Amino acid sequence: MDNENNEEHQDPARSSAPPSRRIAFESLRERTDELELLISGISLLALLALPNWFLDHWSRMAVHLEGERLALVSMVFPLAIGLSYTLAAAFLLHLAVRAYWVGLIGLKAAFPEGIRWASLRNHGPIVRNYFRERIVDLETSIDAADRFASVVFAMISLIALSIFWVGLVLMGVILFGMLAGALFGLPESGVDRIVEACSLVLIGIPLLIILLDRGSALLRRADVPPPQWLVAAVRPLLVVQSLIVPQRLMLPVQLSLESNFPRRVFSIAFMLVIVSTVLIGTYQLQLARQFAPLDSYALLDDTAVESGLRSAHYENLRSSEDGLLREPMIPADIVSDSYLRLFIPHVPRYDNDIAREQCADASRDGLHCLASMWTVMLDDRAVDTATFVASERRDLGMRG
Repeated sequence: MDNENNEEHQDPARSSAPPSRRIAFESLRERTDELELLISGISLLALLALPNWFLDHWSRMAVHLEGERLALVSMVFPLAIGLSYTLAAAFLLHLAVRAYWVGLIGLKAAFPEGIRWASLRNHGPIVRNYFRERIVDLETSIDAADRFASVVFAMISLIALSIFWVGLVLMGVILFGMLAGALFGLPESGVDRIVEACSLVLIGIPLLIILLDRGSALLRRADVPPPQWLVAAVRPLLVVQSLIVPQRLMLPVQLSLESNFPRRVFSIAFMLVIVSTVLIGTYQLQLARQFAPLDSYALLDDTAVESGLRSAHYENLRSSEDGLLREPMIPADIVSDSYLRLFIPHVPRYDNDIAREQCADASRDGLHCLASMWTVMLDDRAVDTATFVASERRDLGMRG
């Protein structure tokens, strides 16, 4: 009885105490800032080295592929390059904000009173009053910087997960199309149709959910619940979407940010980051082929150099920057032997389409088919390309 009475007359403060996991969360929160700085610093160093690594491997793989395989490689590597640059910029921003936050905390510790407006003698009364109306105190600045840094760090994880998962789903679609084409003996056009159909389904499901759910909500009053037939139509689509998107992994971050910021601000910022990531990766591949991204060559432009000496045409002058240029080449810019070796690279994404049109049986007589595509002149005299032999140059990473 005494125990029961004691339980009935417990202290209200104790009964309303937060659960133990809240205490654990607060203890973790005390070290979150240190963990953010550690993760940002290590990740920034790693991400700055990744784009060149991705670009090098893409240049080695792309020369050997065509069709859906080339599309798969050309999709994955630009996404990876763009994601590396985007995350590196975000981590750099996070480190800068955290450094500013640390500086504010140091100021608060050194000067507890913060800004002493009466001691500002370098400004007149009008300027001081204007600043007092618009400038917040140190505590408010510390809280705002801490909140902004945490939001940036959360956005980094959301962006990384979103782009990684989009790339993974697109890879699955392309691999499914390639597998279906191999099983049923479909041509490249048939594989393209399968990939396009799967992509339309993946895009159409979320658009259909938005159209049925939010679109119908705009047509009825806010206090009217959705009809049962609409619920029965939308919920299966949500189940299918949950099988494609890891909602339990991504939605806690996305919905927390979306519900604490204006909807349009979050949506626009998120979409801009995603689009910028794709554009950065694509633009990086284009820059890799150019001699100078920014130049003022008005007298010697690219057209003038085409008929001159280019390092891509000479094996002894080629550098890593010429790796993306699949040009015919000779051993050296100075010919010292009586026999001149000419290597003509075989690029499947270009040559295979021409071979299908011009050669009746390219698979059996591929060498002569490739030779017939080229006209070789030496001292204004035609060279018989039928005498050329097939070669594999592992030093160049090409066949020809």
